[in-house]
Amino acid sequence: MNDDERIEELSELVLKDITNFQARRELVIELMDKGYNEEALKHLYFLLKTFPEDSRLHYNAGIVLENLKKFDKAIISYKNALKYQPDETDFLYNLGYAYLQVGNYDEALPCFKKVLESEPDDANSYFNMGYIFSKKKEHELAINCLEKAIQLNNEDYLAYFYLGYENSCIGNEECAIDFYNKVLELRPDYSWAYFNLAAIAFKNGITEEAIHYLNKTLEYNPKDNEAVIIFAKIMAQNHQLDSALDILQKAVNNNPYDGNLNYALARLHKEMDNTEMYAYFLKEALNNHETLSFDIKYLQKEYEQLQK
Repeated sequence: MNDDERIEELSELVLKDITNFQARRELVIELMDKGYNEEALKHLYFLLKTFPEDSRLHYNAGIVLENLKKFDKAIISYKNALKYQPDETDFLYNLGYAYLQVGNYDEALPCFKKVLESEPDDANSYFNMGYIFSKKKEHELAINCLEKAIQLNNEDYLAYFYLGYENSCIGNEECAIDFYNKVLELRPDYSWAYFNLAAIAFKNGITEEAIHYLNKTLEYNPKDNEAVIIFAKIMAQNHQLDSALDILQKAVNNNPYDGNLNYALARLHKEMDNTEMYAYFLKEALNNHETLSFDIKYLQKEYEQLQK
């Protein structure tokens, strides 16, 4: 009997007898395993009306809600599960992860710390703590946690990636490069490692190396607009203005609402003395200011001066 046949069989049992709770519990697990989250949630809520103190039901509801990207509701379910089993590490970890997904780092952190009290070799908790400290710009704490994560799991490419990022933040570029290369040993298609290597090379004026890594970035992620912008800057510096214009225009055509792309194109037109197009794309950048990495006041001033 395959999974779908089992689901059909259990569904029939539940339809015949709505109080067949064992069949309904089994059905929930089958539905979760197959990714039928909405249907699983209906049965979980039905069961919770009869078994409101069943921690595992609350936990499973949290998992399903997390799968549905309803993290705020998942948090409630995980907290309900912990009411009845306050030291269950699976519940604590998932609660921490759900907090992390909504950017509530201060609530997430103690969850992972408590997991580590019971399971000191949990590499995922160390990674998540490292990620949180990275977001909080507490670089040394981030590095310490990420190093512990790779000591426990030396194939965690994301831990190596964030170690690269953190070392770059504190000026240890050689270490950062080593970590990014380690990422690529484990995941040769991880475009962000190529991009960060390109950014380091570009910053240090190593143009050929930057171009190599940018080509690899765009090979694995053609929609990486930051890579496109750096690529265009290099071309412009090498007096290949038409090539720079071509790559930026194609990127804007594919994503016309990216403020940074429009601004990069505006600046290139300014360099090429195309005043009309400079003004047009500067205005487009302002129209899409939600995606700008620049201070909008600076761009507004630039646009106003152009209109005089």
